[in-house]
Amino acid sequence: MGGEQQQTGFAIVGAGGIALSHADALARSTRGRLVSVCDTNARAAAQLAAAHGARPETEFSAVLTDGDIDAVILCTPNRTHVPLGRAIIEAGKHLLLEKPLALTSADAEMLVRRAEDLGHVLVVGHTHRHSDQARAIAELVHGEEIGDVRYIHIVMNGGWLWGGWSSWVLDRAQSGGHALHNGVHLMDLAAWWMNDRPIAVRAVGQKVTSAALAIHDYLVIDLRFANGAVARCEISRAEIPRDSSFTEMRVVGSAGTVERRWDAEGLLAWTDRAQGAWSPGGAVARSFSGQIERFIDTIADASRAFPPARDSLEVIRWAEAAEESLATGCSITIGALR
Repeated sequence: MGGEQQQTGFAIVGAGGIALSHADALARSTRGRLVSVCDTNARAAAQLAAAHGARPETEFSAVLTDGDIDAVILCTPNRTHVPLGRAIIEAGKHLLLEKPLALTSADAEMLVRRAEDLGHVLVVGHTHRHSDQARAIAELVHGEEIGDVRYIHIVMNGGWLWGGWSSWVLDRAQSGGHALHNGVHLMDLAAWWMNDRPIAVRAVGQKVTSAALAIHDYLVIDLRFANGAVARCEISRAEIPRDSSFTEMRVVGSAGTVERRWDAEGLLAWTDRAQGAWSPGGAVARSFSGQIERFIDTIADASRAFPPARDSLEVIRWAEAAEESLATGCSITIGALR
């Protein structure tokens, strides 16, 4: 029928916890539909597929050859992102890839270039960019309402979210460490708000839950910019009680400040004109919905990519530097991107 808009067909590969948020976002969308759920765990694939009227698959190759699938949301462990992501792109599918883009900047560069060469969309799921609060801060900062940004502090602390001691996230070979697994979210936000790239990275960490951890569960990552501005990114998955969650954001400019001080509070701004308060939140459902709708826009117009794939590539370089800083105790200088 001429007046009907054709929906974009999606597959979700990897039926773990984050896949539920993506599937729910597709269920709320009028422009995208979930066609298939693929996981080597047949039960997990069947459960998620049944909840959304999709087909379950256990063979990844079936996703690559399915003509009803235009795009894939890849939700598998970090170490699989490059081989699976490359296969998806080379099969002619667009790719929404859960963060991080890759475990090394060399692999990230290869994947981005492959998508560019073949003309397929590659977007990394830096979902926090799509939250109401992050977009409100960006609008205020980029509109120069608080002058030149001098300092950013982002705190995202939560309880033990990694599913127990057998979780793949705790294996550095699979996750890349905490800077790559979760720190990328905060560094991406900071650089977006700053509208610049850091020239140096320094990180300190702790193993709060247990000294036996192979990775740090608490990190502070400092990004230093050429104009002297600093962004401090604090990320923890070691809080008590276990299901706790706390987010704090503060951006200090030469002519004012904007901050979110507590989860129940909205944003507060002090500028030379007035003190203002409004209440955009970080609602997860709206963030995932905003992300999927923007991704569908990007399939039609590549210039709409948010974030651009090369922004996500640079974040991997900063995360690599953070992990190197953790290992050496030194500040790591970031060279110009080739």
